[in-house]
Amino acid sequence: MASSLPIYSLQEVSRHNTAKDLWIVIDKEVFDVTEFQAEHPGGERILQKVAGRDATDKFLEYHETSILTRYRERLQVGVSLETKAQEPKKGFLSRFFRS
Repeated sequence: MASSLPIYSLQEVSRHNTAKDLWIVIDKEVFDVTEFQAEHPGGERILQKVAGRDATDKFLEYHETSILTRYRERLQVGVSLETKAQEPKKGFLSRFFRS
């Protein structure tokens, strides 16, 4: 099924990484959650930590995918055909040093 929504690269999504312009990707769907931050039951900070990134893993830790149907029409701004790039695993000492 073809989508009429715009297609964004993960690089394009990454430009929307501030509290005043906050996009995330969940399961290849791009959401503008800028205005939703105040409504988010877990608080604004949770969304700000994943701003401009693929938040699928974090989202699935706390939510069922079915919850997206409640917000999709209002918040979805596009799709991403890319998959999340693997972040390098952090070692034991990474807890003590900021990157």
